[in-house]
Amino acid sequence: MWGCIRAAEPWFRLVAGLLAGLSLTACGGLLGSDVDPPEVSLAGLGFGEPGLFEQQLRVDLRLRNPNNFDLEIDRVTFNLELNDKPFAHGRANEGLDLPALGETVVPVTINVPTNDLIDRVTELGTEHRLDYRLTGEAELASLFSARVPFHKEGKLALPRLPGLDQPKP
Repeated sequence: MWGCIRAAEPWFRLVAGLLAGLSLTACGGLLGSDVDPPEVSLAGLGFGEPGLFEQQLRVDLRLRNPNNFDLEIDRVTFNLELNDKPFAHGRANEGLDLPALGETVVPVTINVPTNDLIDRVTELGTEHRLDYRLTGEAELASLFSARVPFHKEGKLALPRLPGLDQPKP
């Protein structure tokens, strides 16, 4: 009898390995591949605490869920470029629930060297807009902490200030 089991052992290992692989593939499909990444865009940019060497800014990220089920997000990390130049990177570590087909705005505090901020402001000129590129990933709260990347490019129109927009004679 023991000889019969030993003869079948290679087959048993093969079948067990195939079943384990199929079950992991099925779990991975449920947790990652069928999830559309959240749409992330820049909703706002504001000033926080001023400093001599660094300026604290507030970046508002708008997250939209294109899925027909809720997304539980552990964190969002991002890189922000303004006018094709690296500007800042940040992280929102607070977990959030993004409702199905819903959206939310997440404020993130970042620190930017004062010289970099001055350079970006002087580049504005008469354009009155900022071209931005936002890249990063959202880490979903799941058994395997699936990470879904995002990429968004856009333009932010800046308000025109009275008296400052008129050409000088």
